[in-house]
Amino acid sequence: MKFKNVFWGLILIIFGVLLIGRNLDLFNFDWYNFLRLWPVLFILWGISVLPIRDVYKTVILILVLAGSTWFVIDGPKSSFYRNFEYSFSDDSNSNDVKYFKNTQQFTVPYDSAIKNARVIMDAAAGSFYINESTNDLLAFNQKNNDNNSKYKYFVETKDGETQIRIKEEGDHFTFGGDNNHRKVNIQLNLNPVWDVNLNAGASAVKLDLSAFKVRKLDLDGGAGSFKITLGDKYPETHVKVNAGASSITIKVPEAAGCDLRISSVLSGKHISGFQKLNNGHYQTANYDTAKQKITMNVDAAVSSFNLIRY
Repeated sequence: MKFKNVFWGLILIIFGVLLIGRNLDLFNFDWYNFLRLWPVLFILWGISVLPIRDVYKTVILILVLAGSTWFVIDGPKSSFYRNFEYSFSDDSNSNDVKYFKNTQQFTVPYDSAIKNARVIMDAAAGSFYINESTNDLLAFNQKNNDNNSKYKYFVETKDGETQIRIKEEGDHFTFGGDNNHRKVNIQLNLNPVWDVNLNAGASAVKLDLSAFKVRKLDLDGGAGSFKITLGDKYPETHVKVNAGASSITIKVPEAAGCDLRISSVLSGKHISGFQKLNNGHYQTANYDTAKQKITMNVDAAVSSFNLIRY
């Protein structure tokens, strides 16, 4: 038994089990805990050069990897994720007052002449939720712990189409700090046809768009968790997702005809109710006959990807 073979075999098995367990929702873990364990590389290197028999090296290796695996699964959630919560729409409660010191609110008035609307938001890190509507065109509410953290917005209307761009004033991101703990709630009007463009870094994103007429959804995400629910309010919806080390879950109506093209490197995929046409191309059986069609292009690196029909 060669130690080198055992070493790489155990590493691959453990990494595979972690990904499978996360994909099946058997357990959840913070990807950032992997970065916290970088000193383990020196330990593994040291084990490999110890002048002892391979069987003893293997025992030590198993103990180190077991402890590291336990830390990844059960270790504390890093402030890198814990301190950022954005939401399109709010599912929080009054307990928020315990965690947030500052608020920012604004609304964009609705005009019945507006037929199409686009919201563009640059979000370096956080979480987002959409699940409620407003009589305004858009309602924005931010809660945070940073006195200097504010958003500015720009509205442009032309030929019945309104574009709303939301971006943070300056750069207030502090790696791992508590001063950027924030929660942003955005509500949208039900009447216009929406294009949603979200540029999210290390974020937890939950977009329930089932009640809205969505023409396009463009999500560019880094490390984070992205949960998206699409509805059947618009005949053709186009979705584009570009993500790094992320957990991605997309829910689509069962009656909709869906076409998925996915390019992935080290991604665990769970795609239910779809037929595989060829490598990276999936489609529902009712795609040609369905009144509503959803096309999705997903480019994911080290991610878990779940596509569910509901």
